[in-house]
Amino acid sequence: MTQPIIRLYDYWRSSAAYRVRIALNLKGLAYTSVPVNLLASEQSGEAYRAIDPQGLVPTIEVNGRRIVQSLAIIDYLDRRFPDPAAQA
Repeated sequence: MTQPIIRLYDYWRSSAAYRVRIALNLKGLAYTSVPVNLLASEQSGEAYRAIDPQGLVPTIEVNGRRIVQSLAIIDYLDRRFPDPAAQA
């Protein structure tokens, strides 16, 4: 199985995004963090609304498929990647 391409649109102080980062790291999944500055209202801008029309953070993109809401993202990760990474 090839490594999926994962992008996490997040804000470092978002507790919802933090939950998703924890899940990704526990599963050992490599991802690219794409910062969305909530203090600058980037989530309301045209560029981010093209990614998530609701303007919510976090949003995850796995091989082009986008999912919003941290609990839905974590549920998706658990279903798609059921086994955590093996511990060395």
